[in-house]
Amino acid sequence: MERNEGYKCPACGKALATVQINETEVEACTQGCGGIWLDAAELFRIDEEGEADDIPVLQKLLAFNTPRDTENRDKISCMKCECKMRRHEYREGSGIYIDECYGCGGIWLDGGELKAIRENPVVARSNQEREQLAKDFSRRVQEEARRLKEEEKRRQMGRSRRAW
Repeated sequence: MERNEGYKCPACGKALATVQINETEVEACTQGCGGIWLDAAELFRIDEEGEADDIPVLQKLLAFNTPRDTENRDKISCMKCECKMRRHEYREGSGIYIDECYGCGGIWLDGGELKAIRENPVVARSNQEREQLAKDFSRRVQEEARRLKEEEKRRQMGRSRRAW
């Protein structure tokens, strides 16, 4: 289901549609350049190849090509907070440059950039490393929680023995 929240595409000026990709709601230029607006951290929900591939609107967005003039255009403004967005490499060594608002954390992907991100081997490796780091961190947190629980048990047992 598409609806318009009144936002205009920062790249081509056409109306953006609010579209659902899995549980993630994004604003996309479905009738123009194929650009996608993502609020902070939303890109991580759709950046892996194969995620939500069965959604027609995503297939339409993945079919767009990145415009050739994105490097030479003026900086675009954030459609949410109106700050000038900064263009930077998405992941070091990926060769993919995206626009990010340092005010609100929003990201603008020009048409074709989501496809480039999803198919880029540097990004895929980085995603795997990020996933492994998250698993390792979760394991360490669980181990530390168990250790603290056992330590608290020992302290309580020591207190109850002294009370006798």
